[in-house]
Amino acid sequence: MESFKVLLRTSRPVGWFFGPILYAIGLVHSPEPFTSLLRKRAVILQLLSLSFPLALIVFGVNDVYDFETDTRNARKKIDGLEGTILDPNYHAVVTLAAWVATAVILATSFTSGRRSNVAVVSLLLFLSWQYSAPPSRLKEQPFFDSLSNGVIIDLAYLTGYTAGGGRLDRRMLTLKGHILGLCTAGVHALGAVVDVDADAAVGQRTIATVFGPRLALVFGAVSYLTALFIERQLTVFGVYILGGLLMMVPPIVDLSLAHAAFQAVVYWTGVMSAIWFAQKAVVAARRGRGSD
Repeated sequence: MESFKVLLRTSRPVGWFFGPILYAIGLVHSPEPFTSLLRKRAVILQLLSLSFPLALIVFGVNDVYDFETDTRNARKKIDGLEGTILDPNYHAVVTLAAWVATAVILATSFTSGRRSNVAVVSLLLFLSWQYSAPPSRLKEQPFFDSLSNGVIIDLAYLTGYTAGGGRLDRRMLTLKGHILGLCTAGVHALGAVVDVDADAAVGQRTIATVFGPRLALVFGAVSYLTALFIERQLTVFGVYILGGLLMMVPPIVDLSLAHAAFQAVVYWTGVMSAIWFAQKAVVAARRGRGSD
């Protein structure tokens, strides 16, 4: 029972929602109607696999390999999205559970019957492991640590897109959902600034420890600015990006605001996701009434 509780805590229950949200956005942007996709068992199974199982891989593997850093990090000593310190006695349990979760997620991609979906999920799982685990350990490759985070988010989005019949072709390159990857790269850079002292203390190379906190924050702000330039309109997406950009700027002036800005961006993402889905639901309902 205690091992189960550890797995739950390590997976960050608040983080269970991010994978399904990204997947659902990908479904909405896919060629097939969203409402018909939600009637497919394979789609629902894959959506659920990106909740607890994916969170266990992303956060659990990170906690196993970041134990030394986490013991020096004050924000890792409370339960929540920012995590806890994982007792070394449970490292093997978490690692085994992460491998089981990997098999489950990969299996759901095969039930989709789409090769493009299998390819995207395979790459998503590979990067989710290699971000924290050796040999690549991308989180210690400055600049690529933030970019790989953005790619992981983009792949979760593309998992939904390909599950809905989307192809990995030229049209895929123009999808709005890629903006989320850019924003996530910016958020990661902000998080690296929050952790800069703990990471530097153990010699961990990150975008913030190597290039400095302010340059990392500038990179984060530029990521949001680039996303806003691509969006160009104050749609729900546009408002989300603009809000995130405004939250990224103050820490550049005052580094002590970095942690508060990080928390604000995370919760802002959750709120704007709910608004975006609500808007899509209203539009779908209106279309339904119009066809009656």
